[in-house]
Amino acid sequence: MKHPFKGAIFDLDGTVLDSLWVWRRVDERFFGARGLPVPEDYTRAIAGMSFTETAAYTIRACGLRDSVEAVEAEWLALAADEYARDVGLVPGARDYLRQLRRDGVKLAAATANRVSLIGPALDRLGLTELFDAVLTTGDIGDRNKSDGALFRLAASRLGLAPEDCAVFEDTLEGVKGARAAGMGAYAVKSAACAHHLDAVTALADAVLDDFTGLLTPGNRPRCVIFTAHCEGDPRAAYAPHQGDFALCADCGWRLAASMGVTPDLTLGDFDSGAAPEAGPVERFPVEKDDTDTMLCLKRGLALGYDDFLIVGGFGGRLDHTLANLQTLHYAALRGARAALNDGRCWATVLLNGSVRVPRTPAKLSLFALGDACRGVTIRGAKYDVENITLTNAFPLGACNDVKAEYAEISVEQGPLLVLTCPE
Repeated sequence: MKHPFKGAIFDLDGTVLDSLWVWRRVDERFFGARGLPVPEDYTRAIAGMSFTETAAYTIRACGLRDSVEAVEAEWLALAADEYARDVGLVPGARDYLRQLRRDGVKLAAATANRVSLIGPALDRLGLTELFDAVLTTGDIGDRNKSDGALFRLAASRLGLAPEDCAVFEDTLEGVKGARAAGMGAYAVKSAACAHHLDAVTALADAVLDDFTGLLTPGNRPRCVIFTAHCEGDPRAAYAPHQGDFALCADCGWRLAASMGVTPDLTLGDFDSGAAPEAGPVERFPVEKDDTDTMLCLKRGLALGYDDFLIVGGFGGRLDHTLANLQTLHYAALRGARAALNDGRCWATVLLNGSVRVPRTPAKLSLFALGDACRGVTIRGAKYDVENITLTNAFPLGACNDVKAEYAEISVEQGPLLVLTCPE
């Protein structure tokens, strides 16, 4: 085992999600609407309480006439947009969760928040597929976490004994709950534990500023997805890396076999050919929302990979090619790097980032996948540009040439499709 636990249970707000600022804003608006200042000791007093306990405490402490249900509904309405659009991650959180998944650790989220808020944030940030279970204090009767009941329930959902699990929390009550459940306890510093840091330090196995110090240095392993169609030379597209995890989309197993690659798993509906006779196979119905390539990408994300090479995927039916390009966009939205390569054409999608494209005889083209891509810069090409806007209604970025050793392309606000194809 690379880790001293088989399962890890994560609080969300303040631990994984950088969201405490949302609740400071909610407090200001909630109390301001009633002509009241935010109580000085409010953050300290409610730390570790369940959502319902916090509402009940607020009503009692401030002499409000609102019902618990009305207060909860108001808070949820005030916070909904921020969680859906703006809540970010504690540094290193997603990378650490993915690292644990790749190492075979089971993961659960255990939060005092409500699913209606955290669900959209987890989806947007690419975390939903990483958790085997998501629990809230509502699952234990809206009690707080200090007695360990929520963490014991999370361990049960993971199919593990409490002593095989560790908890990552940012409150004293959460750390106490981890100890009460007989689990390891790791504290993440946030405003929620600032007033109890000495007590937290005394109870926890370790106190973390964030998750960056837990990340394993070096190159991350890659997930390679073999598709069923490759018009170019797959050997020019794929060079094996040590530690590659190979997924095959439907009849992509034949492409993998032709290159001497044994797939770790084959996924698909097999409507265009037979499944392999050997190796792990998962069958899906023909009538489904995901393409076979998307099935593989989602599985790779769920296993903790964030570096993908999709072999093949261009040419053939136009709808299949477009679907594969959209799959690149899906990966980028979840903070993963994904490239499509068939030995002739290559593509990736950027969101607020950059990529280097080496000089080849192929033409370099950029296309906006959304309404507009702003802050687009190209350096090292025949047509260099600086901080321009590309729209999806005019192909201004088509047919460029890389003139330097490589071209560097960046975008401040994407999604930007970067594509190379031969003349």
